Amino acid sequence: MTIVFWHSYLMFHQAAYIRELANIPGNTVHWCVTQDLPAHYRDRGYPLPDTGKVQVHQAPTPEQISELATLPDSVQVFFGLRGFALPLAAFKASLGAPVHRFLMTENRYEPGVQLLPRWLIYTWDALRYRRHLRGVFCIGHSGRYGGARFFSACGYPRERIVPFLHVVDRSPLPYTPVSRGHLQMLYVGQLIPRKRVDLLLQAFSQLDVPSAHLRLIGQGPEDKRLQALAARLGIADRVSFSASMPNAETVAAMADADVLVLPSRFDGWGAVVNEALMVGTPVICSNRCGASDVIENGRNGYVFEAGSVPALLERLRSFCEDFHWDRAELARAESTHLGGPAVAARLQQQLTRLLAPPRAARRPVAQGTATTVVKR
Repeated sequence: MTIVFWHSYLMFHQAAYIRELANIPGNTVHWCVTQDLPAHYRDRGYPLPDTGKVQVHQAPTPEQISELATLPDSVQVFFGLRGFALPLAAFKASLGAPVHRFLMTENRYEPGVQLLPRWLIYTWDALRYRRHLRGVFCIGHSGRYGGARFFSACGYPRERIVPFLHVVDRSPLPYTPVSRGHLQMLYVGQLIPRKRVDLLLQAFSQLDVPSAHLRLIGQGPEDKRLQALAARLGIADRVSFSASMPNAETVAAMADADVLVLPSRFDGWGAVVNEALMVGTPVICSNRCGASDVIENGRNGYVFEAGSVPALLERLRSFCEDFHWDRAELARAESTHLGGPAVAARLQQQLTRLLAPPRAARRPVAQGTATTVVKR
């Protein structure tokens, strides 16, 4: 199978499974990008992802785009179209060619007064591109505003709407038990309104567990306001603020914590969830995070209703009152299930299914022979 991915950059949250796809016998994998890594990710300490045997094409020329987008019988995977110049150019170049087109997306399909113009544009795109696509891989698949509901409403067959996820490389850090006299809760991310760190502080202030501590790793325009809020709530002595740090140090902090909390009003995915689970740290996240798709209440964490302090407080209490996780086993299980090899195998299986011709209807054969089901 020849698979061509079109992204704006070498996404480190996609590299792990793309690299493994290239290791499957019979596969040839191309990865076409505008640039290797944006400056703001370099500044945050993210390294270039390991691409292994993948054939990387950076800033391809129009001629190269046309050549790669029209490889006969190839699978063409476009990560977004609206707002992504290279995937859109490749998509248009592929039209009319004997290829199999798939959209991969994590867009926010949420109607509302402020988002209505964007929602209408996404709806228009989904409708006009529908006849050209063999399927859609939805990152952040479930929920009221997930891709499954949106694309179904746009007339896509449900069997061609496939749940998908972001993937991170397995951490080299083994889980090491930590002995301390308190529970360590952790938030990792930007300090911006959408992340609802204020909600976490409010819920934490009502948690009647004096031994619980909360660490916030990140920075942003909400920094001073959140520090002032912690002081007003009387929890400043149990809440610490740390600036953003290199990714390896952040993952080490996750391994050291007892639970990661992601209270976002919305997150297309939230790769910190993967990173925490793969080092054996359970997660509490809102149902408006795409990564809530991989959380099973009580098994690897909890999901709560976004925007609700009581709902988050209930989950924090459940965590404190019943800490039952075997974290070494959790790290092993999640590293396997969410790791590149497993995700690549599942994607290959889905592509094989979606590319299979429809089964022919039963029909009689020549007189004197048995009726046969013909599969094409």
